[in-house]
Amino acid sequence: MGNLNGLSATEVAERRAKYGPNALPMPRYRLLRLIARQFKGVFNLVLLVAAAVTFALGDVIDGAFILLFVFLGAALNIFQEHKSNAAADKLKSYLVRTTTVLRDGQDQEVPTDEIVPGDILKLESGDIVPADAVVRQARELLVDETTFTGESIPVSKQAAAPAGQEIADEHRLLQGVSIIRGNALAEVTATGVNTRLASIAKTASAVQSESELTKGVGRISTFILRTTIITLLFVVAANILIDGGDTDIPSLLIFAIALAVSVIPEALPLVLTFSLSRGALLFAKRDVIVKRLSSVQDLGSVNLLCTDKTGTITENRLVHANDYLVPESRFHPLVLARLAAQHVDQRIPEPFDRATDEALSPGQRSEMSAFKLLEEEAFDPALRSNGAIVRRDDGLQLHIRRGSPEYFLEQGLMSQEQVGTWLSDEERQGRRVLGVSYDDGGGARFGGFVSFVDSLKATTVSTVEAAKLLNVAVTVITGDALMVAEAIGREAGLVSGSDEVMEAAAFLALPISEQHERIGKIRVFARTKPEQKLELVVLLKEQYTVGFLGEGINDAPALKAAHVSMVVQSAADVARETADIVLLKKDLGVIIDGIRLGRETHANTLKYIRATLVSNFGNFYAVATASLFISFLPMLPKQLLLLNLLSDFPMMAIAFDRVSEQEVARPQRYDFRALYILFFTLGLVSTVFDFVYFGLFYRISPEVLQTNWFIASVITELLLVVSIRSMLPIEKAGWPAPLVVFLSVGACVITIALPMIPWTAALFEFAKPTPAHLGIIVALAVLYLVVTELVKRPLAHFLDRQP
Repeated sequence: MGNLNGLSATEVAERRAKYGPNALPMPRYRLLRLIARQFKGVFNLVLLVAAAVTFALGDVIDGAFILLFVFLGAALNIFQEHKSNAAADKLKSYLVRTTTVLRDGQDQEVPTDEIVPGDILKLESGDIVPADAVVRQARELLVDETTFTGESIPVSKQAAAPAGQEIADEHRLLQGVSIIRGNALAEVTATGVNTRLASIAKTASAVQSESELTKGVGRISTFILRTTIITLLFVVAANILIDGGDTDIPSLLIFAIALAVSVIPEALPLVLTFSLSRGALLFAKRDVIVKRLSSVQDLGSVNLLCTDKTGTITENRLVHANDYLVPESRFHPLVLARLAAQHVDQRIPEPFDRATDEALSPGQRSEMSAFKLLEEEAFDPALRSNGAIVRRDDGLQLHIRRGSPEYFLEQGLMSQEQVGTWLSDEERQGRRVLGVSYDDGGGARFGGFVSFVDSLKATTVSTVEAAKLLNVAVTVITGDALMVAEAIGREAGLVSGSDEVMEAAAFLALPISEQHERIGKIRVFARTKPEQKLELVVLLKEQYTVGFLGEGINDAPALKAAHVSMVVQSAADVARETADIVLLKKDLGVIIDGIRLGRETHANTLKYIRATLVSNFGNFYAVATASLFISFLPMLPKQLLLLNLLSDFPMMAIAFDRVSEQEVARPQRYDFRALYILFFTLGLVSTVFDFVYFGLFYRISPEVLQTNWFIASVITELLLVVSIRSMLPIEKAGWPAPLVVFLSVGACVITIALPMIPWTAALFEFAKPTPAHLGIIVALAVLYLVVTELVKRPLAHFLDRQP
């Protein structure tokens, strides 16, 4: 046992040098890491290489456009995520900044990061324990360990005996727990990276989870790269074989590079950033901080949401629910329970005490006020009860005991047969029960029971229904008792049968094959320990895209493992550092709204990917094939890049497009099979029409073909966006967002104007189109829209029926 006078200044200095500050290590160079992360993806790296090659070949304008897209997208991403991280850092006032310690026999107020092992902490009601410690002296000490255990019931702590006795859990205080009642002197045993909190943080950092968005874009990037490289190698080789020694190798390489750049949807990073930033802005208006921008879209793919019960499903506030009255008792059990309550006026009153006080009627409050407290008896863990001696104005003196039902059964004050049915009913409804007895000089008498409930939030049932409409399952993972958890699950509409509720330990004891079979059918896991949360999330991830809402220190590993992790503002530092999203209000409804918003973001991103893959690859194959049959390039490199630029700006506006209810009704993920079928089918339609344009104009002159094909390509790509923005028939899809319409019309006007203006026509080597040619181009473009719609409709039905 340490010296309760505390350490000397010399000892403090020595230990601080040995153990370091009492703080978790902060991430270093976070901004630099954020910048580096923008260029880890294949897509941006390919674009940087394409820009470098384009500059090397002397095409400064085209290279600058590519870099503009890359760096604008990266800058927006960095700005949004850095701003969100800064906002999240401001929430770190959750842990107290200073605490009182005994040093050299005197009280000193010191910053929490200056505490060292061996310090003597002076703790009282409302304090948050700043380091791991052992209780040396205690008076009526109750602590809230919810952040570690998930249990919402306060835990009694006792002073450890002098040296030699084994230190048990009832003697330990862990960093981050809060003092509910009483006071204590506690000797610090571990600080900084040696605390239990730091151990959990280390476990969390070892758990890795890749963003669904990152994986999806990575697969698309790989597909585009492989297809493009194989095709270009074929085109270059075929041109050399056809032309033989007359091949203009430098011009052919420039054309191949331009063709490759034209097929790569370089605006994809920017479209993603626009979509995600819009989502993050909407989240901010609902008091939600998005730390990892891609989590906005990842939230749309969530089809299973894991959450705690306390404060999310329920109010986290006990309310008086029922009474068991004893006819021969002189006093109502609620009055007796309130007379035995202690420290109701403290900063953080014990939940039962507060609930008892709030439940009193005016008459009962008047009855209680006639009594004066003479003596308090602290909570006795062995007896599971506390007591009080009170005296009424008329001289009547009562000795009251208040505690768990088991205490009164063991004392023989009532029988199981007498109260068993009532207690079972209360337990089935998830209520917590307090019993009372009183002794007015004639011996102890049973005074009855009062029960309390942590009520559902008013919005819980409607939120659960909204989740079902979005095909999102909600699973509660809680440390509470099985019966309590089941009752809340039934009331919330999550549970319809007892087979949907299990204790976590019982579930994890099942054979692995049975775990995989049943994991998706369990809606409530009770009595869950911290390490079990991680096991459950890992199992659930095998079948679902998992969102996890936590707040405790013990939640950090599970938060890191989940596809999307969310915490509340009051969460422990380690949990908040781990999470993707921080909720300033603990409201399940905000998360469900976020899932809808994520699906809208995904739907709009998918529109861009569909449109750009079909149109770019359609033109890509047409231009590449045409180059084999004529002696000149069917479209100049600068014209190819300009085509991409003009069609990309309206496509980028897709990020702000309207989304139908049908598009958000199911979890969103990248269906690559459907994407590839769309790409090949509708891309073939696009290629056929490109060959029609080629056949009409290539005999006139190279400039006429290049100009008319350029105009036709821009117009058909923009019409494709109108068609493919929804897989519904065009007349049922609704109007695009005004911005999409405005930019599309603007792009069409600019496309037709460029060959008409002498200096731009000369810059891009266009020939002025004739009215007849423009009429043919527009007519074929409208026909292209009709054919695309006719092909799309049966295709949509086919893809919708696929598993």
